[in-house]
Amino acid sequence: MKRPFFHFLGGLIFPVIYYFNTRKVVLLCTLVLLIVILLFEWARKKYPVLNAWLFTYCAGFFKPQEKSGLTGMPFFVGGALITIALYDKSLAITALCFLTFGDVTAALVGKKYGKHKILAPKSLEGSMAFFLVTGAVGLFLKNYYFPDYLSNSSILIAAFIATLIESLPAYLDDNLTVPVLTGLALQLLRF
Repeated sequence: MKRPFFHFLGGLIFPVIYYFNTRKVVLLCTLVLLIVILLFEWARKKYPVLNAWLFTYCAGFFKPQEKSGLTGMPFFVGGALITIALYDKSLAITALCFLTFGDVTAALVGKKYGKHKILAPKSLEGSMAFFLVTGAVGLFLKNYYFPDYLSNSSILIAAFIATLIESLPAYLDDNLTVPVLTGLALQLLRF
């Protein structure tokens, strides 16, 4: 439960801060954060005692396979950085919210109710939850914050595309692929 909560709060920071600030400010802050995270990743590889401490006292925040590889943090922050750099504010915030709300919901629903595996470890139930939540979040953002940027049907198509991206086997971390490719889908649906 710690990891989804951490993922949700950490993920919500980017769209909220971006909503109230300029692209330039958010890009600079996100770049600095990414550099700090990459230095941390380097330090935990260089100093095994740091890595051991991290996975002893903060184990609930990380996946077991992250002990020997990169954590999801550089992918998450890198995905936010690329998304904010490439897309205008409304599209970037929507794409980041799709990742934040959708990924956490898919993980929680998939763990508890995921009976029908589509692509291990992804479940049909988790993917359906991802789609429903991202569709609802997208429609909420469109109707209350960005009324002129896309049609309702475009939002639902983007939610479906984001669901497909999230459910595919990961050659790249979905913390990177979901916001960047969802932003692209939203951009293309504008035309």
